[in-house]
Amino acid sequence: MRALLVSLALLIPHTLVACSGSSSNADPGSGGSGGQTPLPDGGNQQNCNPAATAFNSQISPIIEQKCGECHGTQTDFGAPFSLLNHANLVAGNPGQRIVDRMVTAVQEFRMPPPGNPQLTSTELETLLDWASCGTAEADPTRGLRASRPVWESPPEPSAGLRRIELTAKEYVVARDLGEKYENFYFENLVQQDQFIRRFDAVIDESRVVHHITAHYTSDDAYLYAWAPGTGAVEFPDGGLRLRPGDRFRIEIHYNNGARLENVRDSSGIVFYVADPAGTEYGMADPTTFNIVVPPQSEHTVTKDCVASRDYTILAGMPHMHQIGKSFSHEILRQDGSKEEIISLDGWSFELQYFYDLRKTVKAGDTLRLRCTYYNPTSQTVRGGTNTTNEMCYNFMYVTPADARAECPGLF
Repeated sequence: MRALLVSLALLIPHTLVACSGSSSNADPGSGGSGGQTPLPDGGNQQNCNPAATAFNSQISPIIEQKCGECHGTQTDFGAPFSLLNHANLVAGNPGQRIVDRMVTAVQEFRMPPPGNPQLTSTELETLLDWASCGTAEADPTRGLRASRPVWESPPEPSAGLRRIELTAKEYVVARDLGEKYENFYFENLVQQDQFIRRFDAVIDESRVVHHITAHYTSDDAYLYAWAPGTGAVEFPDGGLRLRPGDRFRIEIHYNNGARLENVRDSSGIVFYVADPAGTEYGMADPTTFNIVVPPQSEHTVTKDCVASRDYTILAGMPHMHQIGKSFSHEILRQDGSKEEIISLDGWSFELQYFYDLRKTVKAGDTLRLRCTYYNPTSQTVRGGTNTTNEMCYNFMYVTPADARAECPGLF
């Protein structure tokens, strides 16, 4: 699911910073490295020894300002190390050091995550020149490009909405927990039908929380997903139905990569509810797991789905994992015409947002989901739920609500 981003000029004003870490297992919406994308191996830096003097005088202020939210002296959002210690940056074998891997992440415009405060051209040149001893350059035209704007909600809930918190209550995050997905269950939240008009996240221990998802337990359908960078979703009218007796599963992806001690977390998701009025929505999750990407190669997968009924797409959150390159979703009309729902180029795993899509689908139309990957490793990458696997999803709010069953996300 960070958790899951995209550079999305596209920045919801009240977003948080997406971070990078080191890694093991994950799931939909999750990232590597405790859900966070690991920095890639660096290039050949055999003769480069970035100087401590320049680091202290020029580099550390840049890192503290642009990367310190996660990788500062006090790490946050599951980041397993600080980038403000020169000795740690240059420790290890050239080409595998943190400083070398940082060069690649900056060159690929994955760090700082697009959509967050970026390096100026001078800062970018200064950082790369120092870290690579003058051998690395960045292409300023790179970075994620999205064809649709990020879905923007009011910074504060609209008047008259009632708040219902579904949170972990002082969950103990053990020092040796590493990466784990913990489920918390809630039921009988209301006495009569309500609409969930707005979703937002409660982030308590940001140092160890990577992403959070909400599901109905009756059919495990998604309602909402949060990852660093994701803002609230408030519907322009209506919402998702909440019934007496409904049971919900809140899944929190924890990542204690920094091995912090004495951590207790009460994070979760807030439902803002009101009496049913307006449009009722549901969340569809068209996907394909038929993904096989050979080593050192680029591969594209597609999934077609023929609509069985008319429905409207309001917003959606595209999702892939670490080797995603580009994403598109389009409508092939029965008259032979095509309409784009959304396309993303220069995929950034760290930033996965909801976009304003607003498209009407007609019965008989074909929705074509397409994901392109580039696998730079020596191992074949296949579709699946772990960080080392890949995914191709578009989590979409649709109406009528039962249209959420269109194009089901099945393995």
